[in-house]
Amino acid sequence: MRIRIPSPAAVIASLALLLSLTGTAVASGLITGAQIMNNTVGSLDLTNNGVKSVDLTDNGIKSIDVMNGQLRAVDFAPGQIPAGPAGPVGPAGPAGPQGAPGLAGVEIVTAATAQASNPSDQVDVTCPAGKRLVGGGGQVYGATADVALDESYPASDTKWRVTAYEINATASNWHLVAFAICAVAS
Repeated sequence: MRIRIPSPAAVIASLALLLSLTGTAVASGLITGAQIMNNTVGSLDLTNNGVKSVDLTDNGIKSIDVMNGQLRAVDFAPGQIPAGPAGPVGPAGPAGPQGAPGLAGVEIVTAATAQASNPSDQVDVTCPAGKRLVGGGGQVYGATADVALDESYPASDTKWRVTAYEINATASNWHLVAFAICAVAS
């Protein structure tokens, strides 16, 4: 069997096919960015997403380089986009649920003991009819450090009780005042 030698046209065609298939790969390894002259690469020479931010110099893109309508709000730093005009007022929302009942007719009622020098004393103050006790307290008047307020507490849902006693026997006249905070509570 005899081996046939390819024709010169077949050899040239095969060589051209080989060079055309490896041409860009060879060129990308041989040509560097320093060898490309400024302003010689156009948008048709680039692939989509081929240029990254590291490929650009600071302030390398000017507003003339950006087409109108291409930027979005996320492309701007906070505060760079002015607020637009206020929109129309919307309709009123539905009424909220009824709130919890509150207090009405709040009143402070007081009662006091007679001024005397007793070893201990107690006074109760009662809310008027139709009102309930919501707080209270007491105070000693006319005594020095010899008299102490002993107890101050609600005795019922309408009565506040206050007691005091002399720590050291004293001839000073003192008296005890109790106050109740009363209100109509639903």
